[in-house]
Amino acid sequence: MNYLPFIIIGSLFFSTTAFARQDTAFSNKPFTDVSATRSDFQAIEYLRTQNVVKGYLDGRYKPDASINRAEFVEFIINPLILDTNDMGACVKTNISAAATNVFFTDVSKDSWYAENICFAKTKQIVDGYPNGTFRPGATINFAEAAKIISNVFSIQIQQEGTAGYWYRPYVQSLSDLHAIPTGITRIGQTLTRGDMAEIVYRLKTDAIRKNSMGFDRATNSLYQRPVATPVVTAPPPTVVANTYDRPSRRSIVAEAERLNALRALQR
Repeated sequence: MNYLPFIIIGSLFFSTTAFARQDTAFSNKPFTDVSATRSDFQAIEYLRTQNVVKGYLDGRYKPDASINRAEFVEFIINPLILDTNDMGACVKTNISAAATNVFFTDVSKDSWYAENICFAKTKQIVDGYPNGTFRPGATINFAEAAKIISNVFSIQIQQEGTAGYWYRPYVQSLSDLHAIPTGITRIGQTLTRGDMAEIVYRLKTDAIRKNSMGFDRATNSLYQRPVATPVVTAPPPTVVANTYDRPSRRSIVAEAERLNALRALQR
C-alpha cells in the first residue's frame, strides 16, 4: 500500500495560512548549536559561508528543527543554487493588480513568502495541492523536497509508470547521486534544517564519499549503504640514487677472476 498520500493529507489538518516569519539572518560566525562532531557540520558550514543558510538572531541554526514549505522555498531561491536575476518583480509581472493571492489561494500578495513562491512557480520548481492551495506553513517531507530539489538542480528524471508512487523517480535520482543523508530513513519523513543543508551540499560538491541512503525500488523504501571505498593502488617502489661511486657486484666478481688468472700465470 502506498502510505505517502495519507501522510500528506494528514498534514493538511496541521497547516496554517498565516504564520509569522522568524527573525533569521546570514552569519559570519559558526552557529553555536552546530558542533564539529555532527555529520552535517561540514554541509551547514559550507552553506553558511556561501550565504545560503540563515541562522537565528541568538546565533543558533537549529539543525534538528523541521522546516515548512515556505521556508524551504526561501532556502532554494538562492544565487548559489538557482539563477535569481529576474526574481524581484515576479508578483508585479505575473499577478494582476486586482488579485489578492499569488497563484495559490493561501498565498497572499502581502505575505513575506509571496515573491519566493511566485518565482518558484513560474520556474516550474514547485506545485500546489489539487484544491489550489500551497500550504506554506505545513512542514515539508522528504518526498516533496526530493521533487523540488530535482527540479532546482535540473536533474534528469526517468519518466515511468509509478503506480501511484509519484515520488519514486525523484527519490531514485537523489539516491543515484548519493545525496540522501543517513538521517533520512523514511520517504515521508519530515525534513529538518540539517537534512536540507546536507542534501544540497552533497549535490553542490559531489560529496559521494559520505555514507548515504539507497532507494529500494521493489519495496519503495530507503536503506543504508556503506561509503564508497576509494580504489587504493600500491605506490611504485622508491628508487634511491647512489650518493657515491660504488662498483656493482658484477664488476667486483670480474675483477677477482682477472686477478686470479694473473696469479696462476706467475706460478
